[in-house]
Amino acid sequence: MMHPKKYLAFFFAFIVFVAACGGPAERIRETAAKSPTPPPAPTEREISGSFNVNGAGENGSEPYTGLLNIVPQGDVYGFRWSTTKGSRVGVGVQSGSATAASFASTGGGKGCGVVLFKIASDGSLDGKIAYWGEERAGVIKATRTEGRSFVGKYSIVGNIPEGLTAFAGQMTVTKDGQGYAIDWLQDYEQRKDESFVAFGIWKGSVAAGSFGGRQCSFALYDIQSNGNLEGNWGGQKAVTFGTETAKRQ
Repeated sequence: MMHPKKYLAFFFAFIVFVAACGGPAERIRETAAKSPTPPPAPTEREISGSFNVNGAGENGSEPYTGLLNIVPQGDVYGFRWSTTKGSRVGVGVQSGSATAASFASTGGGKGCGVVLFKIASDGSLDGKIAYWGEERAGVIKATRTEGRSFVGKYSIVGNIPEGLTAFAGQMTVTKDGQGYAIDWLQDYEQRKDESFVAFGIWKGSVAAGSFGGRQCSFALYDIQSNGNLEGNWGGQKAVTFGTETAKRQ
């Protein structure tokens, strides 16, 4: 049996040891202090500004150079090109590292619009819509009911910028030339069975197209980490694609 004095001496020695090494609470605080702070959530890359552009039509035909200016307009963007092929004006939206615009000749874009989709692993589409002359973006969500990859049939829900009015409907995607025809029918309280026909492009996990008529073209860009834009453009007139690089000034 341990003598009381020896027991007390052992007890105090243990307390001194724990104090010197730091108790459990102290070690927890130290571990927490050393734990790395999680990185902030990624934000959308800045796209507004002035760019020098180089582009061409299908297979490098009809090359051009010029300037592109992108300015915020509410929660959409205004696009304005001034190139050796003429001037174009458009409206665009951004989603993550992609941006898309519908454009037409100056003064000729009434009725034009753009839709930009992010494609999920299950094939569903999460999109943004912008209309010529509007400063608010609408949304469209599509759930695939038939088909594989991007081509197929979808049920859709969403809202339009005009008062953010809700709608539901159906959408069909079919191959058309080098691109895709994106046709949808939306039904909401103010107007029944309003139809839209878009021509666009599918690139990996994104797709985009312009609607509103043959005068409406589109551009889809990948936003680079250095702020430059790499993209394709096209329209219903030719159902082909050109290319464009926009380097930030």
